[in-house]
Amino acid sequence: MPASQLWLLALVGLLVVAAAVITLAVLRHAPRSQAAELLGRGAFEEALRRGRDDPAGRLAAATAARHLLDLELAAGLLDAALADDPGDGEALVERGLVDAYAGRFDPAEDLLRRAAAVRADLTESITLHLAWLDLRRGESGRARRRFEEIEASLESKLRADLTGDPLFAEWFLQAAQLWRAADDEERSAWAWRQGVAAAPESRLAEALAETAAGPADSGLSH
Repeated sequence: MPASQLWLLALVGLLVVAAAVITLAVLRHAPRSQAAELLGRGAFEEALRRGRDDPAGRLAAATAARHLLDLELAAGLLDAALADDPGDGEALVERGLVDAYAGRFDPAEDLLRRAAAVRADLTESITLHLAWLDLRRGESGRARRRFEEIEASLESKLRADLTGDPLFAEWFLQAAQLWRAADDEERSAWAWRQGVAAAPESRLAEALAETAAGPADSGLSH
């Protein structure tokens, strides 16, 4: 092959690679929906208002609705999202959590397991949610065994990286209940306080406090 053709092929190859790099950079830095930005700041009421009629903000709106305990609205938004993309792992997790808070434990577990099958990167959070679901079902032994799979790594993240982040307030609250079930009142009280403080607009703590695994009156209440 003449040198000129080799040079042309090399140039085309470089242009293809450059285009791919530019595309990835654009995708990684693409602005999130306004609802997602609001959700990340813990402004759940505003996130719901801005995102409920915007397909790009639908997942954020559904998450906000769940934090506000509007479970019916959250379920409707998530069902619409899953109708568009049945394999959306984040939507499956959210839909599973809606069912869990509504007391529909079997469908909740099925949805969380479906999410785990398509999103290996969500394994830790899904394991936490499944352990908490076991606890809500009254299966404390199973909850403890499942929680032990992730306890050390989860606590490290909670203490080092996630304190004060509204998007992870629920992790603190669920971990608090699991630690309380294991009679670890010190860590339970710490995690509960962090979860409540991270997301003042969220009503999840209110819902969890009403369950059998809710906080003790001394130290874990609002």
